[in-house]
Amino acid sequence: MDHFQQGITNRPPDHALLLALQLNTTDPARSAEAVERLREVVHRERRSDLNETTPTSPKEQPSAETGELGFDDHYERYHLTATVGFAASAYDKLGVAPEERPQDLRSIDWAALGDNPRKPDNGDIVVQVCTDSVYIAEHFQRRIEEELGDVVSVAWVVAGSQRHNSRSGRAGREEGRALIGFKDGTSNLNPRHNPDDAKLVFVNPADIGDYPPTVPIVGPGAANPYGGGPQPPNFPPDLHAPPTREPDWAEDGSYMVVRASVIDTATWDKRSLGEQEHTVGRFKVSGQALDKPDDASQSPTDPDYAADPNGATTPVTAHIRKANPRGPDDAKRELFRRGYPLVLAEVEATQCGLVFVSFARTVTTQFEFITRAWTNNPDFPFPGAGIDTLRAFETVLCGGYFFVPPLARPSQPWSWVVPLEGVPATA
Repeated sequence: MDHFQQGITNRPPDHALLLALQLNTTDPARSAEAVERLREVVHRERRSDLNETTPTSPKEQPSAETGELGFDDHYERYHLTATVGFAASAYDKLGVAPEERPQDLRSIDWAALGDNPRKPDNGDIVVQVCTDSVYIAEHFQRRIEEELGDVVSVAWVVAGSQRHNSRSGRAGREEGRALIGFKDGTSNLNPRHNPDDAKLVFVNPADIGDYPPTVPIVGPGAANPYGGGPQPPNFPPDLHAPPTREPDWAEDGSYMVVRASVIDTATWDKRSLGEQEHTVGRFKVSGQALDKPDDASQSPTDPDYAADPNGATTPVTAHIRKANPRGPDDAKRELFRRGYPLVLAEVEATQCGLVFVSFARTVTTQFEFITRAWTNNPDFPFPGAGIDTLRAFETVLCGGYFFVPPLARPSQPWSWVVPLEGVPATA
């Protein structure tokens, strides 16, 4: 039976709330206590178990339950999932031995990614709450802040809502639209139904040898595998090497990346249709790649970049080309995207963007390589090509790197494995 956390592959509900928590102690015992208390909160939320408040409760004290969900247990959870991940700093505070930690986990390096977020803190623990009711998500966060406020504080919090499509019900895989108006997720992995895709999403210590190299190997005098002339791309010299091992307990875990950003839609909306399409690399209405017929009656198909090496049809800086160039070994660098569009309504204005969330078997060979070696690399697919044009419209808000551990018991979504000597791994 699979032991991965359910929120990774389950149908995405309408709403997502991501809450990054900071452990307010560096004492391993106190940190472990905080983790166990968080486990209990997750357990009770997943069981629709409220704190008891009745007409006879003491009037001189705050009510034990906040009340927005009523006061009766067994309330409707609206397809609630809670996905919990731990940052490198959490394993530091928990005192986990280096050899027992997820080997590809580190704090997010915003500068290396070319980002300058409003909230740069990675956070120690992330809780991703997904549900079809914002009330359920709000109650989850409120309970954490109320019941764990003495041991954790909020590093950042973001919320998103599911993509729009033309039919009632959930957004289809090939028709959900981002807030910039383009179809999104048309070439995503499908680990729930495709075993080969699942291998790219979940850690298996036996598969370490299958990881792609730090950079693609191009022999002397060989043609540039990405086109654009004889000169191959230049890659950043400080790219991390893939991990050479993972602890046995990490099997069925997954590396989670969160990167929330907003788009300058006021500027974006004034761009011509053709400029928008060349920025993304797809036709806006049909969702087809620019080298395909602009036919909305057909499902989008993969572009053929080999037939367009210099970007005459699809610019080499178009988002879909920079993020997925489809070169040698590139299929092994794909990751599973589970993001949510973001609408940030503030007093002065409303901002639109994306809560990017991805799951993969590494950070190094997947998200970090895609971002540093491809999308934000001006020398890819060939020297002087330029960075992903879409990035010019973005402002990053927050995010981090986390490891989503496997479950000790798949039927108990709060039983995530914590490798601590003398501390129970499950509740």
